[in-house]
Amino acid sequence: MGSIAMDKMGDIAVGYSVSSASVYPGMRYTGRVASDPLNALEAEATVHSGSGSQSSGARWGDYTSMSVDPADDCTMWYTGEYMAGSGALEWATRVFSFRFSACQ
Repeated sequence: MGSIAMDKMGDIAVGYSVSSASVYPGMRYTGRVASDPLNALEAEATVHSGSGSQSSGARWGDYTSMSVDPADDCTMWYTGEYMAGSGALEWATRVFSFRFSACQ
């Protein structure tokens, strides 16, 4: 699941869940500043790596949110889920904030 937001400078942030046969379910983000080339995103960064895998069919990762802070229109806030350990209900939530360096 992914989510996206844009700050007052036109910088775009994208947060999303990741998982694969070799990657425990976790959270990552990327983005682009207004001066980046079209159709390109910057390097991916890890918000939080998962520590286990899900052992049942219960859903996880359905709910993510990337939003820009209305107080400064620069700070990006991302909330998502990751697997804190292996099991049926070992998911956890992480809240992360960052800003692009050009946004003042």
